[in-house]
Amino acid sequence: MAAVTRGPALSEALARPALAEEIPGGTRVTVRLPVDVAAGQMAGHYPGFPILPGVIVIDWVDQAVRSAHGAALRLCGIDRARFCRPLFPGDELRLTVSVTRESAGRFAVRARGVCAQGRTAVELSATYEPVTARA
Repeated sequence: MAAVTRGPALSEALARPALAEEIPGGTRVTVRLPVDVAAGQMAGHYPGFPILPGVIVIDWVDQAVRSAHGAALRLCGIDRARFCRPLFPGDELRLTVSVTRESAGRFAVRARGVCAQGRTAVELSATYEPVTARA
């Protein structure tokens, strides 16, 4: 089985500690992520014009979900991903991720990332489910 290379871990990327709070039906996690922490992944993403790859933001959302609910959840699908503004070296992304329980044991995830001046950089909707033990 091949190793999976993940983006920078939240623990490495946090400019400030994550804020987790209970909301009706779930949890909301807010983190501030300096884009520079992903400099290695940005170097080859449009050489000469480095921007943060969207897959890194998706990975950060996944890590925020797991920080709120443990590793017992897995991503089933991304229902919608909208990258509204590029993120450049020196930017900071304020990522807010809401995780709410749905029917059939699944979880709905809504994420919004905001950069400077409160401008939306990313919006994402995804579905997670509990990891089940294999026999």
